[in-house]
Amino acid sequence: MNNINLENIQKTKEAVTKGEFPERKPFIAEGEWIFSEEGQFKGTLEFSKGKITLITDQPPPSGGNGNAPNPVQYCVFAMTSCYATTFMTIAASKGVEIKKLKAKGASEVNMRSVFEVEEGPIVEKVWIELEIESEADKNIIEEIRKEADRKCPAAFTVQNKIPFESKIV
Repeated sequence: MNNINLENIQKTKEAVTKGEFPERKPFIAEGEWIFSEEGQFKGTLEFSKGKITLITDQPPPSGGNGNAPNPVQYCVFAMTSCYATTFMTIAASKGVEIKKLKAKGASEVNMRSVFEVEEGPIVEKVWIELEIESEADKNIIEEIRKEADRKCPAAFTVQNKIPFESKIV
């Protein structure tokens, strides 16, 4: 239902419960700086059926050439797609058919803070907006949205203080 394989989710849940599947899973991304006009940073992400190479580049006002999406766009896309996936998974698990889902997300960045014109938070607001077609009652859809707010890993990351560390190796 909703292009979600609930059988696989149930098998994974059972495997985690039995200790046959890792309780914690790091999701790792790595890449390297590009010293050409192709972009500024490149990395390859591997997944179960292949791999894809992604490139980022800042727009010219931020020191790049604008030849690829900027890192924040990827971040917002990841957050939005994670939230949409969480929403659809919850809906499917509750037997709620969604006929159409469009998602829009944003990270509102204070450019005055980025360019050190003023002090303040760099990111002032993050939001996601869903457009849904379903025959389900609007109250049920709202319950699913609230549950997605709690269960989406990307939403959790922006809503909670999570330890961050960086280091030079």
